[in-house]
Amino acid sequence: GQPVCVAGIVEQPVTIKNMEHAIIERAWAEGWVKPRPPKTRSNKRVAVVGSGPAGLAAADELNKKFGHHVTVFERAPKVGGLLTYGIPNMKLDKNTVERRVQLMADEGVEFRTETEVGADARELLADFDAAVLAIGSTVPNNLPVPGRDLDGVIYAMEFLTLNHKFLFAQPQAV
Repeated sequence: GQPVCVAGIVEQPVTIKNMEHAIIERAWAEGWVKPRPPKTRSNKRVAVVGSGPAGLAAADELNKKFGHHVTVFERAPKVGGLLTYGIPNMKLDKNTVERRVQLMADEGVEFRTETEVGADARELLADFDAAVLAIGSTVPNNLPVPGRDLDGVIYAMEFLTLNHKFLFAQPQAV
């Protein structure tokens, strides 16, 4: 399709997303994106439960802005939540998520995957000064719509998660 923007009044419209993407891709390619751990560290330890967009944003802020020692807990094998398991590769390449997570790790954030925090999050308080619960819902919304009970109608997250697990299991082309 044609590039569009909100206005397109003064000049030809452009796709701002494409411009931003090109800028950050060049920054990565040129080595301009580098780990920038906080200059000083607090003595606080913070657990972040959930590594989706909210959990990653919270972990990044707590690490960079406040210098807290942050540990992110994720029950899945890979970090990213919806970014990894919910958004198709054609919309968001998983390498984009992985390199950002690696950058955060290089800046001092610890990631513990395949770790499910129990129903009582108070167990975290023994080892941490604070906990951020940034978990998504695992209960799909079973809408009462005609045809919902037909064979082959499944929840989107169930399909996307199974699809991504299948893709992760495939050998990668070199």
